[in-house]
Amino acid sequence: MIIYDKFMIVNIFNVEAYIMNGVYLQGGGAKGAFQAGVIYGLKERGIKFNIISGTSIGSINGYYIYTDNIEKLKQTWLSIDKKEIDDQVIKDKVIENKVFIEKLSKLKGRNEDVKDFYVNYINIKNGVPNHVVKNISNITKKEALDTIKYSSLLPYIGPINTQLNEAIKNFNSSIIFEQFKEELKKGSYDGYNLDGGILNNNFLECFIKNKVDRIFIIQFKKGYQIPEYLFEYYDKEDIMVIEPTIEFEPGDTLRFEEKFCESHFNEGYNIAKNIE
Repeated sequence: MIIYDKFMIVNIFNVEAYIMNGVYLQGGGAKGAFQAGVIYGLKERGIKFNIISGTSIGSINGYYIYTDNIEKLKQTWLSIDKKEIDDQVIKDKVIENKVFIEKLSKLKGRNEDVKDFYVNYINIKNGVPNHVVKNISNITKKEALDTIKYSSLLPYIGPINTQLNEAIKNFNSSIIFEQFKEELKKGSYDGYNLDGGILNNNFLECFIKNKVDRIFIIQFKKGYQIPEYLFEYYDKEDIMVIEPTIEFEPGDTLRFEEKFCESHFNEGYNIAKNIE
């Protein structure tokens, strides 16, 4: 009887090891600080992820999970160098993410818990954005980083050879995407690979083919509605939506400021630590 009791205790404490978890990491630029805080809080609670789906900044944060570098994820968001980001010069029709990609290139390791990591971006052909999905667990590191780079490349409408800090003064993601649609029609972006969130910032389809026991959806919008099609494959209690307590503003996408990022990282962390 004593042996049975001990066996039961061991299983209670290791129940997480028998659960397949999926996580969707939405795109949203600097709002990714909130997402990173949630990831860090869930990690402290022993949550392991087996299937990752990431868009834009979500793919960047996801790469830290994929390489098992959660402490460096925290360090990245709590030591944002605004000047380093602001000093980037826009030389083309896109806002690049060199600072983050360079950080990812230095990461080593592989999280053996992660079975698959799906990243999406769009490829423009004849004025039409085509949805591209890649499982970066099946490709080289260079190809993986290129895929993440594409997934987080925002279109830029404005004068080139401009520093990022000037370009973002009046940045409004809603307005930019409306202007982007007009540029698409002109063929201005033909051949470009761009941010996956432009076409699909609710990238959950991979959890149909790759069934998991539980999906964590880390959102940036209050009152998020789970897509109806997911309920054909999952019960409501198997889907956990984690969202902020406040509404983000359209201009927050490029607010890579130390206090902003620290505040939202801590918010995400505290929410994750207190989920029942």
